Amino acid sequence: MIKFSYKAMTPTGEARNGVIEAPTPARAALMLQQNGLVVLNISNSASAESSVSVSKSLGGRISAQQLMEFSSETSALLDAKIPLEEALKTQADLCTHPKFKEILTEVWKDVNGGASFADALARHPKVFERFYSNMVRGGEASGSLELIMQRIAALMERRQALRAKVTSAMIYPSLLLIMGIAVVAGLMLFLIPKLTEMFAESGQLLPASTRAVIAMSEFNRNYWWLTPMLVLGGFGAFKFSTRTEEGKTKWGLKVLKIPMMGRLIAEAETSRFCRMLSALLDGQVPILQAISITGGTLSNAALRSLMGKVYETVQAGKPMGPLLQQHPEFPQLASRMVTMGEDSGELGTMLNKVADRYEDKVSATTDRFVSVLEPIMIVVMGIFVAFIVIGMMQGMMAMSTSGR
Repeated sequence: MIKFSYKAMTPTGEARNGVIEAPTPARAALMLQQNGLVVLNISNSASAESSVSVSKSLGGRISAQQLMEFSSETSALLDAKIPLEEALKTQADLCTHPKFKEILTEVWKDVNGGASFADALARHPKVFERFYSNMVRGGEASGSLELIMQRIAALMERRQALRAKVTSAMIYPSLLLIMGIAVVAGLMLFLIPKLTEMFAESGQLLPASTRAVIAMSEFNRNYWWLTPMLVLGGFGAFKFSTRTEEGKTKWGLKVLKIPMMGRLIAEAETSRFCRMLSALLDGQVPILQAISITGGTLSNAALRSLMGKVYETVQAGKPMGPLLQQHPEFPQLASRMVTMGEDSGELGTMLNKVADRYEDKVSATTDRFVSVLEPIMIVVMGIFVAFIVIGMMQGMMAMSTSGR
């Protein structure tokens, strides 16, 4: 039997949370339902306690996982015909995250005081982004708030899964880089200076490779402060060149031209744009407002600038597809599919297909990128370490030979 933590409520609206033992999550949910409870969330007790401790250690940071659970649980409550005010009160009572509990309590008070759910959420833009509050606004207007909340949860889950895929793929290359730098720094700062003293005592003429390694070591020990200065200088130059929107756009275009990496960024941004735009349109959000919201969430400035042009084009009564096809920074297959969606009157459906397609492409491109990056890093680090080791070995051999 496994212990599961659960969140639920009684038919009278009273919040319930606790631990139940069952062989599977489905069996645990069935047992709770047989006791007349509306099940909101079930998770492994150990993982639930771990997530609570992690959230406390993060100093009140509200994660995407918590927002996803809030959306899904609110949808379940509304689907069970629980009034919105009561559903929000239940969510606030059951929330274990101090900061999120405080925000949910404020949202409940605002809604209880006569504000719309969307307006109450919009008062906390650092937690509920414009996309979230506008989706809710569309759900309230169309009378399908429980469906919209479920769509938001599904969208956030897909976005989180894609982000986790990219992050996990980059862990190994990052560790390789850190370990490589640590090994080289250790050789340069500790091992080589000791060998240098030994070479100096011998008074022998050292091979060119040995002298080169010693010179590199002395330079690093004497001028180590140049590295942080160069990093800070480069960061300052970057901030200066991107102080204007035009500068950010130029930098964004350069990033998109980086082999493999630029393609990966373009595909990820395209997937996000299409998925969110489709969700907003399905949520009855006007297309101009949907484009403005979605374009603003893109991290690449060149693509954000392009979405500004798309907004102006649609505002003038023209389709967005032809404009997207004129800009190579937006994937051409995606722009053609958008054009076909506009021509057929099935833009929302086509946007979802584009998002599905490019989520798969991001996953495949990430795998290819890592498969290429890993051997390159290993070879480069290997050559560098080998150069140091060979240089020192040649010096020791020369000293040994001359001593005979």
